[in-house]
Amino acid sequence: MYGYMGKILRVDLYLNKIKIENLNEEAYKKFIGGVGLAAKIIYDEVKPETSPFNPENRLVFMTGPLTGTLIPCTGRYVVCAKSPLTNAWGESHSSGFWARELKRAGYDGIIIEGKSEKPSYLVISDEEVRIEDAGALWGMDCFRTEETLKKRLGENFKVACIGPAGERLVRFASILNDEGRAAGRCGLGAVMGSKLLKAIAVKGIKEVPVKDPERIRNILRRIYPQIMSFPTTQIFASYGTSGELLTLHHEYGDVPIKNFTVGKWESINNISGENYNKVMVKGKRACWNCPISCWRYVKIEEGPLAGLELKRGPEYETFASLGSLLLNDRLDAIVKANYLCNCYGMDTISVGVCIAFAMECYEKGIITSRETDNLNLKWGNPEAIIRLIEAIGKRKGLGNILAEGVKRASELIGKGSERFAMHVKGLEMPMHDPRAFKGMGLQYAVSNRGACHLQGLIHRIEQGERMPDLKIYERLSRFEVKDKGKVLAALQNWHEVLESLIICKFLGIAPGHIPGLYTLTTGLPVTLDHLLQAGERIYNLKRMFNVRCGISREDDILPYRIMHEKLEEGEAAGQIIS
Repeated sequence: MYGYMGKILRVDLYLNKIKIENLNEEAYKKFIGGVGLAAKIIYDEVKPETSPFNPENRLVFMTGPLTGTLIPCTGRYVVCAKSPLTNAWGESHSSGFWARELKRAGYDGIIIEGKSEKPSYLVISDEEVRIEDAGALWGMDCFRTEETLKKRLGENFKVACIGPAGERLVRFASILNDEGRAAGRCGLGAVMGSKLLKAIAVKGIKEVPVKDPERIRNILRRIYPQIMSFPTTQIFASYGTSGELLTLHHEYGDVPIKNFTVGKWESINNISGENYNKVMVKGKRACWNCPISCWRYVKIEEGPLAGLELKRGPEYETFASLGSLLLNDRLDAIVKANYLCNCYGMDTISVGVCIAFAMECYEKGIITSRETDNLNLKWGNPEAIIRLIEAIGKRKGLGNILAEGVKRASELIGKGSERFAMHVKGLEMPMHDPRAFKGMGLQYAVSNRGACHLQGLIHRIEQGERMPDLKIYERLSRFEVKDKGKVLAALQNWHEVLESLIICKFLGIAPGHIPGLYTLTTGLPVTLDHLLQAGERIYNLKRMFNVRCGISREDDILPYRIMHEKLEEGEAAGQIIS
């Protein structure tokens, strides 16, 4: 077997039992690996009536056949479960070094079931797999947890863990690894917390078997200049994901401002990637085998927050969710807020959307200082943002309501607030306003995990990118709706392939190169059509899981604001999605 390690760990926390299972050949041929195999496992093993925090829910960590190979940008893993935000399909992705280490330990994935009787953590190495007592770790933030386990086990171990938010079942709690990489979306850190599992530490020395490494090297040498000349890759390599994206998307009217109510903001340049790189960025780092190096090492030099250092600073989504969405134009406050979210282990997108919702409730008089514990939730107040993040992470006061996610929070608060709770199927909206790219609106509506900007990336086609390998030859007008269903279906199928292999979407590589790289890695002959059929199969399996959980076409809908309220200024002014 090439590309795959051939084994999956099954850990029953209740029975304190560890079992090694052989990878099913038929399953990986149909579902590739990564999110595909995870979807098959969860569809087969999680009953529709199982609640997300029930011990019978499965938490599945999975790598792909390309993970840990010499192919660049393949240091990723996916974690999946029934989501506590949507009560349906949940998945989240992270990069760094943890995934490669899991494969080097000899495993393609881990299935976690049951609930431990006391806080625990999992240790996986070449020599053994064991469950350890995490009582002394419980309550620690993510950074301290990782640091403590590395001191205890050895610096060669890579750690994925939850923070206090996951322990307290904040419904958008994340799982962090490698000093700030986050599997952020869908609240899977809360699922991990519900099982009383604090961390998974992995270390390995095995090499991932590859069928024909020399031919892969020859292909990579030939296409490497093409990869690095891709415009988005150049931006990410030079500036990180914040780069020019904030100002560029602001010009499109795409950056959400003041909870998706404003189309233009004069202070956008204060938090731009250019200013960020000039004022705070001190260096850059890369994930496993990545030529792009989009991580940014950050230090605040001046002001009330001077001295704070982050080995991984905020990225585009965070600059928007904790910046423009809240009318917060202080770079240092965004960096601090990002740091706190990572300490507690919370998705910065969901946190920002929940705080924006609370600020609008405060502005409209729906909540008052009595509900906010005398906190002034005026727009752009950085002190209020930081204090509210802490309240959410601790589930204190208003933070306890917001910790339920914006959908549930709006239902609890009521008084018409549901109309400006920005979510799809319960998952908070990412930082792209679909009124600026209507294909993105369709993508949000039909994505299996709820509002998702990554499962398709159709806005790239609306910006002018072509993908001839997927029969996408023409640019689509961003304000039109014609033909976008067909294009989005092809893109979503393709992205299921990428997330099953697993390969980073920042790698600017044409789809036509992937079948050859897959075949030379695994020894399994495939065509692009074969991979796209597998992608469609995976997308449909997730959809079937959602249908069993009660999701229907009626849930494929956008927030009221996007469908009924027009922006008055900016490049998307006057647009709505019917």
